[in-house]
Amino acid sequence: MRLSTAYTILRRDVRESLRDKRTLLLLVLVPMLLYPLLMAGAAALTGSYKHKLEAEPLQLAVWGPVPASFLASLEQHERVTWVERRDEAPSQPEPEARARFEGKEVQAVLVVHRASAPGAEDNLDVRLIFDSSRPASSHARRRLETALQQTATVSLRERLATAALPPALAEPVKLTAQDVKAPGAMLAWALPYLLLSMMVLAGFYPALDVTAGEKERGTLQTLLCAPVTPLEVVAGKYGAVLLFTIGGTLANLAALGLTFLLLGGAEGVSVNPTALAGAFAALVPLAMLVAALLLAVGVMARNFKEGQNLLMPVLLAVMMAGMASQLPSIQLTAGMALVPILNVALLLRELLTATVNASVFSLVLVSSAAWSVVGILFAARVFESEQVLLSGEKPWRDVFGRKVRRGDHLSPGGALLFCAVAMVLYLFAAVLLMKHLPMWGLLIVLQVGGFLGLAVLWAWRSGADLREVFWLRLPSGRGLLAVLMLAPGVLGLQSLLRRVLETSWVPGTEEFLRGLQSVMEQSNRWPLPLALTVLALVPALCEEAAFRGVVLTGLSRTGSRVVAVVGSALAFGLVHIHPAHVLLAGVVGLVLGHATLRTGSMLAGVLLHLFNNGVSVLLSRAGSTPAWLESWPGTVALCGVGVMGLWVLRGMSGPALRQAPTPLAGNVAPQQG
Repeated sequence: MRLSTAYTILRRDVRESLRDKRTLLLLVLVPMLLYPLLMAGAAALTGSYKHKLEAEPLQLAVWGPVPASFLASLEQHERVTWVERRDEAPSQPEPEARARFEGKEVQAVLVVHRASAPGAEDNLDVRLIFDSSRPASSHARRRLETALQQTATVSLRERLATAALPPALAEPVKLTAQDVKAPGAMLAWALPYLLLSMMVLAGFYPALDVTAGEKERGTLQTLLCAPVTPLEVVAGKYGAVLLFTIGGTLANLAALGLTFLLLGGAEGVSVNPTALAGAFAALVPLAMLVAALLLAVGVMARNFKEGQNLLMPVLLAVMMAGMASQLPSIQLTAGMALVPILNVALLLRELLTATVNASVFSLVLVSSAAWSVVGILFAARVFESEQVLLSGEKPWRDVFGRKVRRGDHLSPGGALLFCAVAMVLYLFAAVLLMKHLPMWGLLIVLQVGGFLGLAVLWAWRSGADLREVFWLRLPSGRGLLAVLMLAPGVLGLQSLLRRVLETSWVPGTEEFLRGLQSVMEQSNRWPLPLALTVLALVPALCEEAAFRGVVLTGLSRTGSRVVAVVGSALAFGLVHIHPAHVLLAGVVGLVLGHATLRTGSMLAGVLLHLFNNGVSVLLSRAGSTPAWLESWPGTVALCGVGVMGLWVLRGMSGPALRQAPTPLAGNVAPQQG
């Protein structure tokens, strides 16, 4: 793919979209007006309505034989207007009460009967009927319950006084209820819905313009006749839609922050730079997914009007996820963190109420990134289909139909898709199986099924040579020497990174260290061979097959060793979820990838991985870490040996890198000049 061509298409689409006034309106003007009006309106309406309800007397109906003394006592504790009084209660009071509520005649109905208990003929059986869907009725219920309780207490005291008993017997338990709910809590629950909806709307019209709009104007067909590949077209158009989607997200977050800064905010809503930065980080992968969906679905339409109809379900899906996040029964659990769109909505709710932790935040971020990769590759596949681009017949069959391909088709895009699928499967399987398997069984199933099995299946389906994908060759003597020197270097690097984590700002480091210690303590109860197998041998084989096998090989077909090593290390780090663990695993992954690529053998990565994890198991089993290993001189010495190992690797080039196959190149006319 030629980046300059994709950039030219992106720049042209951005320029065309900016000419649409609706795009500018949704991108800039609406956020700047929406949040101040929302804050001011909500505060004014809520405050004035509550004050109005408190100031007015209750509109009540009472049905049944009620003593005048009871009504008089009730009126002493609450302001009441008796809209209707009956001496006989109806046999079915609910339908009549519902009719009174619908006609807005009363706020609550009291149905009173004489008690039939022996010796308690003066007692009353009071039934309070109200409608919780009506705020005035719910408010009347709260006021009436308090007044009725006070009336009952006064009546009981009078009876005790008549019987010459102390009044304190009337209150064996004195209850004082206090609601600590913050006034702005509901606002924090409603804001994710607005942020998600505005994010989709920001990319809605640009996506329509660069897909269905271009079809209607006939310029998309002209573009496809030019010497550009569909991949360059989708990259340029995706970049334009993503730019507007992320721009809309930034504009909304900025407007929200300014509103709280200027108007003073609301109690219970945490809108500060940290929360806004976290919200932006959570919304970026979702924006990538939404932009891909808008582009993939929009290009199915034959004209602008049809495009609006097709894109509306995408908007509704995001809005429904935002609405679902307002339900108190839906919480951000490990399972919910894997559900696309809804996980980000719930995370925004927790960010705005300052109740999120680093582990959950990372889990949502990783799963959203995985879903966004799936969305991007889906959009790329749609653009590969000429029938869809030209609005021919049976477009969906053309998209999802199996492509007839022969030969090796493991590509960088395939490696990214493998990462996304592996992460989603790994996380879903972990959530589903964690309550049914012991920890050692769960780890083996996840590693063998989620990494090794999937990696072999992926490589086989791509038609690639398995020996090449998994670097199935022995390292040379020089390579083996480098591995032996890198092994202590990895230990020193781990020690150094732990020192950095303990003194740095990485969120949740203490939580991560406690969790890691808990896992190691649990593994100490296993037999040593089982602990070494589960925590050292199996991860060394399975994770290396996935990340130094499929991912490193696929990314190496970009022709860049740096992209291959850094990309595979980043994917390896992300699968460890927690920010601190992502940093540790990512840096070690750089060494593993570099060693594998230079020696041309996956055995190098397997041995280093096995040594690193095995030493951790043995140190945990010993109960303490040697003092020299935790000292600065020991750390520096180990890192020095590792640096020498890198120097030994320096002269090794490894096998030549293959370029990714370009199946679309044959459809493109050769460029002139």
